[in-house]
Amino acid sequence: GVTLPNRLCKAAMTEGVADDHLHATARHATLYKRWSDGGAGLLLTGNVQIDRRVLERPGNVAIDPAPASGDAEGMAQLKAWAAAGTANGNQLWMQISHAGRQTPGEINSAPLAPSNIGLKIPGRNYGTPQPMTEEDILDVIDRFVFTAKIARETGFTGVQFHSAHGYLLSEFLSPDINT
Repeated sequence: GVTLPNRLCKAAMTEGVADDHLHATARHATLYKRWSDGGAGLLLTGNVQIDRRVLERPGNVAIDPAPASGDAEGMAQLKAWAAAGTANGNQLWMQISHAGRQTPGEINSAPLAPSNIGLKIPGRNYGTPQPMTEEDILDVIDRFVFTAKIARETGFTGVQFHSAHGYLLSEFLSPDINT
């Protein structure tokens, strides 16, 4: 087998340590500073949601145009996270995401998705998806752009559009879900 140098490795995950306003916290900065100090060359954050109404789980960071995700405190926390994650000259890319139909029902009982085909995982409660309109799709595009701009403004060195694991973008790519 091939062993990759430590500088190339990072596991996929979601941190789940945002504050009650869905802002990044000192816990994000501490975690990413440790990884940066450990010699990582590229770090990808966990899910940062583009819409606070459609989270992948409680504790996600969310950046969206409303109500006030671009406020001074939220921006300062993102800057601290970015500074910690790039402290040693490495890259820190923000993974931006929309959970789509994989939004837990207790967060949103009617999340937006390409169709009304629900997600059924034993022991889990997901909302009943509402098929997106053209206006909804254009809004999601605008939210991805907005979040990418905030990532750049706050010091992240790149973004990754999360298009896997059954979240919204991968739902659109699936002929079983995008009917």
